Amino acid sequence: MSKICPDPSLEHAHLPAAMRPNDPYEVSGIQTGFQLPRWIWRTMFTCYALFFIGIGAATGRDTATIFMILISILYTLMYFTTAALLHRQKGIERPSPLVQSGGFLDTWTGPMDSATVAAQILAVPAGFAFLGIIFFVIRASTGF
Repeated sequence: MSKICPDPSLEHAHLPAAMRPNDPYEVSGIQTGFQLPRWIWRTMFTCYALFFIGIGAATGRDTATIFMILISILYTLMYFTTAALLHRQKGIERPSPLVQSGGFLDTWTGPMDSATVAAQILAVPAGFAFLGIIFFVIRASTGF
């Protein structure tokens, strides 16, 4: 409980919604409103899965290559697992502002709509998925 405001639920009432903490007892100054919708996380995971499937099918012919691909898969799983564990540790949060129709994500450079956020976040994973599929198509067209 804050010494300034006896009711912690009112302590951040003067801040805009994106700046209010999820927890009324939160004092670290974290900003809410930066949550990504679940579909972006799932799309990102799917893109990396397509990449690894394509690369694995196209190049996974010897033990060393398979070993390197497995190490890369483990690093990718560590990334997604860490994000999931940290999300569970924090607990229930407000839903992403992008889930609402016409919602905007508050950023340092201003609000961004769902399509803009998805384009920026998914550009690299989509490129990797494309690369994996293209490697597979090239390998398949030249014969396995």
